[in-house]
Amino acid sequence: MGRMAHTGSDNAISRRSFLKGLGVMALMAMPACKRAQQFAVQPEDCPEWMLPGEATCFATCMPWATGAIPMLAVCHEGVPVALQSNPRYESVRRGLPAFAQAALLDLFSTARMTSPLRAGKPHPMSAFRASLRAWGALIKEGRKIGFLFPAGYSAVRMAQVNELRRYAGVSCYEYDPAAAPRPTGFAELESLQNSAFGAAVRFADKGFEDLATLTARLPRLDALFIFTPADPAAFDADFAKALSETAAETIRFVALQADETARLCLYRVPSTHFLEEWGADADAYGNLCLRQPIMAPAHGALSEFEVLHALLHQGELPAADGSGISTARGWLDKVVPDVESALKTGYVANAAPKPELLPPAPAAEVNLYLHPYYADGRFRHNVWLQETYLPLSGWAGMPEAFLPGTSIPGGVGVRNLHLPAWFHKKLSNIWLPLLPECVGVSREQIRLQEAPPLPYRAADPEPPVQRNNPSIGGGPSPQWAMVIDLSRCIGCGACALACRAENNIPTVGVEEMRYNRDLQWLHINRYLRADQTQLFVPVACRHCEKAPCEAVCPVNATMHTTAGLNAMVYPRCWGTRYCAAACPYHARVFNFRDYAKEDAAKTQRSHNPQVTVRSRGVMEKCTYCVQRINAAANDADAAPQTACQQACPTGAIKLINLCNTPLPPQVISSFDVEGTHPRTLYI
Repeated sequence: MGRMAHTGSDNAISRRSFLKGLGVMALMAMPACKRAQQFAVQPEDCPEWMLPGEATCFATCMPWATGAIPMLAVCHEGVPVALQSNPRYESVRRGLPAFAQAALLDLFSTARMTSPLRAGKPHPMSAFRASLRAWGALIKEGRKIGFLFPAGYSAVRMAQVNELRRYAGVSCYEYDPAAAPRPTGFAELESLQNSAFGAAVRFADKGFEDLATLTARLPRLDALFIFTPADPAAFDADFAKALSETAAETIRFVALQADETARLCLYRVPSTHFLEEWGADADAYGNLCLRQPIMAPAHGALSEFEVLHALLHQGELPAADGSGISTARGWLDKVVPDVESALKTGYVANAAPKPELLPPAPAAEVNLYLHPYYADGRFRHNVWLQETYLPLSGWAGMPEAFLPGTSIPGGVGVRNLHLPAWFHKKLSNIWLPLLPECVGVSREQIRLQEAPPLPYRAADPEPPVQRNNPSIGGGPSPQWAMVIDLSRCIGCGACALACRAENNIPTVGVEEMRYNRDLQWLHINRYLRADQTQLFVPVACRHCEKAPCEAVCPVNATMHTTAGLNAMVYPRCWGTRYCAAACPYHARVFNFRDYAKEDAAKTQRSHNPQVTVRSRGVMEKCTYCVQRINAAANDADAAPQTACQQACPTGAIKLINLCNTPLPPQVISSFDVEGTHPRTLYI
């Protein structure tokens, strides 16, 4: 009895220790997303279409070379299901680019690094943590250690770099093609690049040197840490050669395994996704955008800021099991006053340096561009982007050019590299991301579909929408319509990506795409104006007042609601496809296979629970995001937005209530079929 009660015994367990142990066990049992969200901060108010208690959102941002991209991470039961634009930020920048929305898939990708490698062989993370302590000691001894960072401006990075620069041997470099100067002469492509990636800029006064300088100094370095998400060895032959020949210890932090730079480095270490880390990055307008983890890092991945902290503090890293708060969080407190309040809005206004706009690329570099979806090729693996039609070319998927090292003048240090190629009649030859003019590149010849001339038809003498207001519960029902401003649409495809994420639209695979069986509810058609410039027309269900599809459905699966929507009741649908045959706008798609199940296995992504997951043999189409309309119905002042409207960077799409919003006078009927009276209107 006495021995058992003796608290000084080595075997004794106090009540406090016992309860603490239970807490640790409970923490380990929690999903990774919920563990991370213990330390994240929610906004005080989420958009009105998110039902309280069912959906949560967190303000965060995606780091980018031309300026951070703020966003909301929308979660259901703690799991992120979509990335959307931050409504609080719309006065500065609207919408969310396609590649930023699709980056959600990278969080769950099966191609992510799962453990460190040394010389191509598995290396325990515990051993790598020990190596970080050794490298930290080398830095303090004054040994020559280099760091290759991405472009852009990070307040946390600069605070850590200033600490590192106290040691004489530290040198810093940056490389990111997304911030490089770009060519002029192809207006539509320039518009797409700037809309998606921002204008080419440089954040001055960081004191970082370029890749050429690093290449020259690499033989004299003792170690090199590579953090840039770009793949410098794939595009710079001299750097690739120096990297393969150096005696320095080279450490590459990378999220996905397919990386030429990682192949040439001694160490390959899993890197965090931006939804798994803390950070503070400047946007293109002088605001400081904050980043917070929505999920705990997968596979023990490390962020740049955690590694730099470890090098400065005797190898101190977050707990290996992902529990506890990241060491990077303390640095955020140092660089951002009142972090808790700032995390609620997602940014601090006028708290960061503004970048300097770069001039266009020299005329000699005629073949440099960023692919509007794949950038410099770093997003070429993303299946959402691969199945989204690029309106400027009229093709979905990624036309690839196979580039052996001898295909490009000067050589490229890559083996069997496939990059997205651009085929367009306005270009005299093939364009590849950020590569000089290609010679002898073998490729499959692709015939582009010519854009038809813009149709013209006189305005319909009848009003395009019947303004009847049936009563529900004694009050008038809203009458929903959508207005699309064709003068603003630039064909960026952000609306199509947002529609896919919001409405659980699955990917179908390359083979099904060849049979035109993609399930995208929204696509963008191209037309030629009289001056031979292209006009982009977003096309989805037109929600006709006199819908031909409703008349032919034998089971009443498609019907008209009192709010004026052409609705789908999926449990009723037999898949007769009569509605698709009757629809003059080709707005309906059919599930030939169980694409949803196949997509879930491929992307590992959770669905939006507010939208039915359709099964095989069912017709589906645009619903005006009726789930958002219904969620906002209890708020009399709410103005729900469709997913496509929220994502559009130019404000070309707008959902309106005809009961309180008059139709604009510029409505055209060029794309209308007589007698259908659609509620999706073009101006």
